[in-house]
Amino acid sequence: MTIPQGLIDPAPGTGLDAIAAATNSRLVELCGAFRGHLLNVDPNLNPLADVTDAIIAAGGKRIRPAFVWWGHRATQIEPNDAVLTIAAAVELLHTFALIHDDIMDRASTRRGAVTSHVAMTSFHDDQALIGDRQWFGISSGIIAGDLVSVWADQAFWQAGLSPEVLMDAVEVYNTMRAEVMAGQWLDVRLAALPQASVAESEHVALLKSGRYSITRPLELGVALAGECDPSLLRALRTYGDSVGVAFQMRDDVLGMFGNQTETGKSVGGDIREGKRTVLILTALERATPTQRAILNQCLGNAHVDADQLEQVREIVRETGAADYVEARITDQYEIAQAAIEPVGNPAKRVLLELADLAVHRSR
Repeated sequence: MTIPQGLIDPAPGTGLDAIAAATNSRLVELCGAFRGHLLNVDPNLNPLADVTDAIIAAGGKRIRPAFVWWGHRATQIEPNDAVLTIAAAVELLHTFALIHDDIMDRASTRRGAVTSHVAMTSFHDDQALIGDRQWFGISSGIIAGDLVSVWADQAFWQAGLSPEVLMDAVEVYNTMRAEVMAGQWLDVRLAALPQASVAESEHVALLKSGRYSITRPLELGVALAGECDPSLLRALRTYGDSVGVAFQMRDDVLGMFGNQTETGKSVGGDIREGKRTVLILTALERATPTQRAILNQCLGNAHVDADQLEQVREIVRETGAADYVEARITDQYEIAQAAIEPVGNPAKRVLLELADLAVHRSR
């Protein structure tokens, strides 16, 4: 495959769009083949294939493939078709994580559509199946996530990497997978702790989002180039960790104050799920006894209504927690900008654009 010029040196502001379009095309190719193999096993697996196809086709920002691609371009090594396949594999890994995350969060929507386990619950209804409809949906969602994880690995191994590059790439890929699992469980643990600290929440954000979403994809892109200047890798790691933490904090802000139509997921979901985000923990630390009682009453309460959510938002503003998190996002953004200074163009320009998007996004 010939790599389009727009992927090698995109026009300003199109670095993410270019890789998203290319990743989508590669995902269509890969998942079409994977689906065909699945249905050869048994045609009754068609509904399972449908729910996996739906969440993949629903899109998303394709942030992780972009960082794989531009991590590779930062090495100044000419990209090839294998880099795009690995980028698509990383997006499939992310899809697996989203499907399971939605189950853990009891989420009903993702990317503006019903989540996989909810879709499978509806399938149970439509087919007049017997037994516990919700348990069927959850069980099917877990299996759908596992299936996409297998597809991610298949895509990775089909990229055609040389043995030397493959060894380095697999090491980064395995680290990324282990860290996101670690971050997920630490997030579950954090929500269950009677007391939690802002520092603990920031560590979870680094593992679950920062390393998994940005730093490790960048490192994976570098690994695909073979040998690399250690100073470049250090710069990309500093940039990745900083943008990653800012990215998660922005996600927390959007989860509290965002527009549900734009974000594609339930606003207030973090409160109902009892998430101990930096935003919430800062508010709890600074709250008056009365404010803290309201926050504790709402946090983890699945039946919180719109008025109660507005009360929580007001407390987050009044305690200065919202301003604190915005300041932390700005600090991390500035660290990332400084770290990326030695990187050559066009990678430097696009990585700065991606940092800006991650920090200042509205969805």
